[in-house]
Amino acid sequence: MRTLHNDLYPELTSVLQRFVARVEGALRNNFVGAYLVGSLATGDFDLDSDVDFLVITKLELCDAEVESLNAIHRDIHALGNYPAEHLEGSYLTAELLNRPDTVGVQPVWYVDNGSTSLERSVHDNRWHVRWILRERGIVMKGPEPNTLLPPISMEALRSEASTSIQELAGRFLAEVGRSVGWFNTRFGQSFAVLTCCRMLQTWSTGAVESKLSSVKWAEQCLDPAWRGLIRGAWAERRGIRYGETVRQPADAGLINETAKFLAYAVSLVASQEPA
Repeated sequence: MRTLHNDLYPELTSVLQRFVARVEGALRNNFVGAYLVGSLATGDFDLDSDVDFLVITKLELCDAEVESLNAIHRDIHALGNYPAEHLEGSYLTAELLNRPDTVGVQPVWYVDNGSTSLERSVHDNRWHVRWILRERGIVMKGPEPNTLLPPISMEALRSEASTSIQELAGRFLAEVGRSVGWFNTRFGQSFAVLTCCRMLQTWSTGAVESKLSSVKWAEQCLDPAWRGLIRGAWAERRGIRYGETVRQPADAGLINETAKFLAYAVSLVASQEPA
């Protein structure tokens, strides 16, 4: 695995090398490859980013393999540094990558950010994750990702982005006016704005880009009335650590403005005309 030059967390490469070696050793002939996705692949990995990975297998994991992987995740987490404590990813079969009918439907083995045990989830069985894997995925071990699955259609990405924007708006609105939850915190409010920008860019362009790329795109392509909100969300994301802002309530004015922005995004995708 190549060295990842990351000034934020110098231990990142060694953690990933240890993780992949342990996983390959546990899976043996069932191991196909291990890849980085998420912000490490698309860009703008920052102090609060997850370390997103995908491991591709030949066959579905058996019970013994799941137990072995759980032990590996516990051992890696116990290393006690940020990359070790923030691994997030899934174990998918190579066959599943070539089954479009399973996307968003078939749960796969998944470990959440900060967790040390696998659970079943569709979290990474999504079109945008497959696009990142094929087009931007970083090989830690295994064949080039574009040999594992076919190109992802723009129609599939646009449909998924449209649905995701509507789901994001619903989850955000559910916390408006309530006690501190997640979306109505400082971190959650800025996360909602930036995530919506990324989804809108994907819906419009058929590509999955970095947070900063999506901010620049949104400033140029969306209604100029939202520029202040978008720039403020980016400044919030870049300015203060997640652990500090996730417990602090967001400004009520920003919450209301964000709710309006999400409603604007829902109406935009409902028009079926890319920005």
